[in-house]
Amino acid sequence: MARPLRIEYPGALYHVINRGHRKEKIFRRIADREVFLEKLIAARRKFGIIVHAYCLMDNHFHLLIETPNANLARAMHTFHASYANWFRVKYQLVGSVFQGRYKAVLVERDDYLVRLSAYIHLNPVRARLVDEPEEHRWSSYGQYLSGAATELLSPATVLKYAGGPENYQTIIDRMQGEDILPEEMYGRNALIGGDDFRAKMREQVAERAADANELPEYRGLRQVTPEVVEKAVCTAFGVKKSDLTKKYERGEARRVYLYLLKRRTALTLAEIGRLLGMSGNAVATAARVFEVRLENDVKQRERVNKIEEGLS
Repeated sequence: MARPLRIEYPGALYHVINRGHRKEKIFRRIADREVFLEKLIAARRKFGIIVHAYCLMDNHFHLLIETPNANLARAMHTFHASYANWFRVKYQLVGSVFQGRYKAVLVERDDYLVRLSAYIHLNPVRARLVDEPEEHRWSSYGQYLSGAATELLSPATVLKYAGGPENYQTIIDRMQGEDILPEEMYGRNALIGGDDFRAKMREQVAERAADANELPEYRGLRQVTPEVVEKAVCTAFGVKKSDLTKKYERGEARRVYLYLLKRRTALTLAEIGRLLGMSGNAVATAARVFEVRLENDVKQRERVNKIEEGLS
């Protein structure tokens, strides 16, 4: 059987789903869910994705993601692998954590987006884990009720189409008593939307929503380029580019440069390594060592945070 249609374009919206290998748990403890969300935040920073909604169950997850930079595959590959590798090491597992490649369903805006987000938030209710969606700690529904954005979540788009938090809650209440067709949530041929939308996507004609720039979550979320990181670090430390890329340089500016390239750009470890004259494994090790240092050095962490805040 052929793989479902996989389309990427700036501003595309996806319902992303995956579950554990043989339906086994991918979240065994609270800490696992916390790490999953931390790694999702890291992917948001690195690839500029927007998380509109999420729900973590025991053996699967649902994400509603937007990609201003048309990079779902790269973002999900990095995020997916990062959590799976962490999970394997923690529980001393061999083999797959997830059942396979994630499923990504392309979603039209407007009512389709609102209903899909409501379905995601109602998952714990339908699974009879809780009586009301706000009782499930590991979904974004609580933030929808307040309408507040966080470093992880941006509910503004869905709430805009829903008519605000109160209307959204009304939609949730109504949908609790409805039968929802699988194709409404998982699509046909990986598409959810009207006939015109489906035809347009099949032709792979991609246009960003006309009102995208009016939405607050688009501000400051453009993907950070290596050049922007380079300029910011050179300015902060008063150094030249050669001080960052010289193969045997061991200065503090180079360490910060490497750390921010890994954290905030879409470069792979191998690409960062080529830029700095290192192997990909050496980049990964250096970044881990620097992260540990930041945890214990408040002054340095404040300096790096200030540089990072200026990148957007």
